[in-house]
Amino acid sequence: MLQFNDVTFSYPGKNFPLMQDLSFQIKKGEFVCLVGHSGCGKSTIFRLVNQLLTPNQGEILVNGKNIAGQKNYCGYMPQSDLLFPWRSVKENVMLPLEIQGKLSAKERNEKAEEALQMVGLSEWADKSPAELSGGMRQRAAFARTVMTGSDLLLLDEPFSALDYLTRLSMREWLLQQWEQDKKTILFITHDVEEAVYLSNRVLVAEEIPMTSLSSVEVPAGYPRTRERMREPGMLLLKEELIDRLRRKDG
Repeated sequence: MLQFNDVTFSYPGKNFPLMQDLSFQIKKGEFVCLVGHSGCGKSTIFRLVNQLLTPNQGEILVNGKNIAGQKNYCGYMPQSDLLFPWRSVKENVMLPLEIQGKLSAKERNEKAEEALQMVGLSEWADKSPAELSGGMRQRAAFARTVMTGSDLLLLDEPFSALDYLTRLSMREWLLQQWEQDKKTILFITHDVEEAVYLSNRVLVAEEIPMTSLSSVEVPAGYPRTRERMREPGMLLLKEELIDRLRRKDG
């Protein structure tokens, strides 16, 4: 679904690359979390996939094709929900369809209503974003991301601003959506427990410049529950990942 082939990138004015000859791939239908220290280039990977940035060399493929010239091949959900306060919840959700301009107003309205039903916000369609709780706003933002129509979703720390109990609920909810739709998800997080709970695999960024990503399989299938996090293999993996990141700190 997503492939980096020997990608090198440096920001203008910097004397060293942020990533150099980086190669990795995400398979169709996987849920993969990416962990690493702040500033190591995790979000830059997303900006490269979105073509907000351009590699100095190498290529990025989605569905086996170079992303250059492709449209609507990925959906992106940042840390902040970025809902427009002057639009209703439904109007925010249908925004990607308006930008694409392929559907009539009636069709856009119907699809937005279907998406809101999917995330449990049908009764809030005509409310303003200010009337929603933090978790509800993130669900609305996820629905808007899904409306891009892409099978590849890039989620950049979408739950980090939520309180702990809301984060737990949103993780469970997101896994339910993924198991239902089987989208391909690449999810950035600083929370090792969150990464272990959500992922098929965890990719670990351990160095700058980023020349490789360590791939670690999560020793549990789905559906996931909080109880599974207490299994020996899951606890061991969590501690292993924390130790890796601490060694880098040292």
